[in-house]
Amino acid sequence: MDFSKINENDPIFGQFVMKQKIKEAQDSFKLQNWLRKNIEKAKLLREKSRPLTEEVRKLQEIISNEFQLLDIRWNCGWNETHYRGCLMSFISLAEQHPEPMKVLKGKVLVFAPFTGISLDGHIMLNIAEVRHNWLELIKNVRSYDSILSRIPNFEKAVSQVLRNIKIGRRKFMFKVMAGEYERNLLQVTTSLSDYLSYRKFPKEWPQSLENFEIVVENEAGPLMVSPTGQFIVPCSLPGQLLVNFIHTHLVEAEMKANNYKRDKYKERHLHNQCRSEFDLEYLGKDDNVTPELMITCCEQLLYHKHEINILLKGLHLNISTYYSVLSDGVVCIPWNFKL
Repeated sequence: MDFSKINENDPIFGQFVMKQKIKEAQDSFKLQNWLRKNIEKAKLLREKSRPLTEEVRKLQEIISNEFQLLDIRWNCGWNETHYRGCLMSFISLAEQHPEPMKVLKGKVLVFAPFTGISLDGHIMLNIAEVRHNWLELIKNVRSYDSILSRIPNFEKAVSQVLRNIKIGRRKFMFKVMAGEYERNLLQVTTSLSDYLSYRKFPKEWPQSLENFEIVVENEAGPLMVSPTGQFIVPCSLPGQLLVNFIHTHLVEAEMKANNYKRDKYKERHLHNQCRSEFDLEYLGKDDNVTPELMITCCEQLLYHKHEINILLKGLHLNISTYYSVLSDGVVCIPWNFKL
């Protein structure tokens, strides 16, 4: 029977029609079917975006050379059209106010979702703000130097009070400004010192925690062991609770850290193998795709290479959690795709 001619509201055969439509929808999101349907669109968009990409590259070069920047970066989810607009706005601002721009020499300039000075001393300019705010930050860059110079000492203080544990920073900690981070570190040091004034660390602890790593976040930060094995702690956590948390999760942190080191090496190898095998123009991933998930994805791509090689050849591919073709022709596929 041809169910395509039957309405899904049919009292007898409606449920069969609905199941057929669901199956067709599921099949359309299998990798091969989806690529066949979207590959030409992606290639067309990619070709159209090449002049824009080249223009962005030239604008970056102009700004970098003019102000002797160490680097210039786009750290935002918006596309290249927005990036070009930001670069052109910055050039216009610099032409109107050349004197303050001298402080940019040897700095990293980042167009980001906020304005401020990162923990690494990078100059972050909010892409959504007016140029006047950019100028005010640039004029005050020197005032942040003293704070940045103190941060290593504050990190060392936390390390010393916590048996030489390493002080780490998460990838997105550039959203924490230098002054705030300094206060966070001081708060943790004080909490631990108060704890040690009447208690000792658990006797089961190793004499040194130098093989472990802690990340101090703001008061609203999470309390967790990250996928990389770092202890992520909010600065507001009382000393006793912090010690208890570390004590409870020492084994977990060590295991995750070892797995992460192993997976990063394997991920790098498989990443290079996929780029070469499929002749990819680019292969990247979203921030929420861990090395473990990326490994799974790359292994599946390579396992099915004979079926999908021609479909992936030359693509600008990004591993994500969804299917999409971005405006610049980047093809996003989920890491757990079905063939």
